[in-house]
Parts: sequence; C-alpha cells; structure tokens
Amino acid sequence: MRPATPSALSSPAGGARAFEPSLLRANRLFESCDLDDTRERISRVMQPHHLQPLGRTGGGRSHMDFVRLGGIGLGTIDFGEAMRVDVDHIEDYHLLMFCLRGQAQATAAGRPVQADQTNGMICAPGTRFLADLSPDCEQFVVRLDRRMVEAHAGRAIQFSETLDLRRPELQAWLDQLRVLVTSPTLMQAALRSPLIAVEMERLLVHLLLDGQGWSDASPAPEPASTRLGLAPACVRRAETFMQAHAEDPLRLADIARAAEVPARTLLDAFRRFRDCSPMQYLRDMRLDVAHRRLSDPDAQTTVAVVAMDCGFTHLGRFAQSYRERFGQAPSVTLQQRS
Repeated sequence: MRPATPSALSSPAGGARAFEPSLLRANRLFESCDLDDTRERISRVMQPHHLQPLGRTGGGRSHMDFVRLGGIGLGTIDFGEAMRVDVDHIEDYHLLMFCLRGQAQATAAGRPVQADQTNGMICAPGTRFLADLSPDCEQFVVRLDRRMVEAHAGRAIQFSETLDLRRPELQAWLDQLRVLVTSPTLMQAALRSPLIAVEMERLLVHLLLDGQGWSDASPAPEPASTRLGLAPACVRRAETFMQAHAEDPLRLADIARAAEVPARTLLDAFRRFRDCSPMQYLRDMRLDVAHRRLSDPDAQTTVAVVAMDCGFTHLGRFAQSYRERFGQAPSVTLQQRS
C-alpha cells in the first residue's frame, strides 16, 4: 500500500503548476447547444449517464475534446452552464477527473470530494460518480481501462479516491501527462506505433502507482511451496516469447499468458530466478535490439528513430539505459558503424 500523505508544492500560489492540454484542443470531438446531443456524444466515448442543469438553464454551449491512446482516454468536457453529472456505476475502467477551470462538488465511493485545479478524484470500476459542476467548470478526464491497468500492474488495483495534484509524489505522473497532451510529435508517435502506445500506457500507469495511494485488490497468490517446481518452466516460456516478440507491443499480461501462469506468479518467479521483473528483462532485450540496429545501420538510421521503434519514448532515459548496458552512448555506437 502506497502512502497518501498530502504535502503542498512550494509555489507562489501554493498550488500545482497550471495544466493546459493544448494538444487536445486540436482534437475536438463536438460542440453543441443541445443537452440530449451532448449526452449522446459523451456517452459514445465514455458511457451512458444522466445530465441535469442546475439553477436557471441558459442552453450553454458544451464541448468535448478527446483522444484515445490504447487503453487510455484523455479528454476535456465543458457544459457551458452549471450541471449535475450522475453515472450510476463506472463501467470497466478507472475514471480520473480534475478541473482545468471552475470547480466541482463530487462524490467518489460515497466520499465527498472537492475537485478544482489542485484536487481531483479517482472513481473505481463499479462505483457511482456524482458531481455538481460550477458554470465555468471545464473537466479534465482520464479513462484508464481496468484490464489495461491490471495488464501492466500484474494485479487488480484499487486507487485511493482523492487525487491531490500538489503532492510531490504525483509530479512525475502529472509532468508526463502534461508532455503527452502538449507534444504533437510524441502524441503522433504513440498513435502511429502500437509499441509506443503500450509503452506510454505502461509509463503512465506505473508513475500513477508510484505517486498515488493504492491497494492490491487481487486474490491472494498461491503459496510459494506449490509454485517452486513450475517457476523455471514459466520463466523459460516467458523468455522464449519475449525473444520472439521483443519488437512488438507487450504488456505484462501478454507475457504471463504466454508463460501460462498468472501475472503475480510470473513476477515472483522472475524475481527469484532472474533478479528482475519480466518488464525489466524485456527492456534489456529491446536494448539489445537497439544495439544490433545501431551496430548495423542504414542511411536512414538515427538514434531517435531506433529508440522509438524499440519502445523507448524518452530519449534521455534510453541513452542512460543504453550506456549502462553497453558502456557507451548510442550515438557512439552509430558513429563507429556509419
């Protein structure tokens, strides 16, 4: 269980750095002055829900910006007037919400939550989402498919309901989210390449797990005594699968499925027999692929292209991992062979 003790960042306003998803503005899903049309259009990418204008209705102009990236949905929603949003139960995804402007009085898992620019909420699959939005409220929503989260985490996850964007532990996640929704080149690379999309999923999920309170909601694992005899076989099956698919988009659940064991069993087996996780083992395999490509380049080979093709979305981290493994920078390998 990760701790969830809040601590404000030091800033002139005492809050989180402004979050403006400029890239989403170029991905407007719709604009409408009709409430039924708004409800229908949002339901297509989220789920059926109830909308109730609060106070005097002025037929506000609503809009939604939305991008789908693998198992992640990113969007903004503005109703143009005070609105109650009521979702009977969140379907098969985790819903994260905070406000770009305005505020919301919300309920998550039966607990009251004040959502604004520094505080938000996470609603678990199967729970009710209820929020009263101020007339100037624009929501930022993140949809994380449950199966996708479990595929990367190797277990069922129950996040803490309150999302404090001022917490230092959450800044790496928030910074990566900010880069994704403001960088056209990164977004296009992730939309173009399933491998990069999966790696972006993995990075955002693990940064969220590292910074947000959560608990393990999966059943207890089998006793170790019943698994020891199977561990070497499942590790070998996983290694064979990863070697054959090192350049494909893979999640932990894909590897566990090929190894014919639950993800948690595979994690335990790799830690015992390889002293690393399956995803760390896969990362080293992909570094080996990158090394081979940089060692035998063609006229179009660049370090950035090889890194992206091998699933490394951050060039600096790729260069650091490459240097740790091979004792030289990737650019040196390329220059030696060019």
